[in-house]
Amino acid sequence: MKKSHILLVFTFLLLIPYICSLIIIGIGYDALVLHSADLFRTIIGAAVGSVIMFAIKATIQRPVDLLAVETNDGFLKQLLRFFSIRRRYILLIANVILDFILCFLATIAVRELLTLDQIVGKSVGFVMLIMFISTCLGAYVEYDNLSIDPKQH
Repeated sequence: MKKSHILLVFTFLLLIPYICSLIIIGIGYDALVLHSADLFRTIIGAAVGSVIMFAIKATIQRPVDLLAVETNDGFLKQLLRFFSIRRRYILLIANVILDFILCFLATIAVRELLTLDQIVGKSVGFVMLIMFISTCLGAYVEYDNLSIDPKQH
């Protein structure tokens, strides 16, 4: 698979949905938690969000492994490894800590950038729409390589 295809699939199938997941965690936290600006509550929300992100990464493990096998570029391979949960425990823990930090920042960013009416209004729908379109585009670009049986058409 060409590097451009791998980057395209990575962007639409992994990166954009990952960012959308962070935003949804931030929106969900800020919409559901009373006094969401409290530091302790934000830390708890980020901890729950990082567990959710870990579960999301478990569901995309096969496409990540398939893309990593296809690339020879060291930087891209490391970028793909960020989404992998089949690694040494120290790297796995570092990945969860990074997800915690990103979830923490996402809750703060959503709170700062959106009003409460926007947070509890249609913002989740727009983010879900972006995630859905992105995932569809990523899967369409390389369906044959990412399917369980690549010989089926």
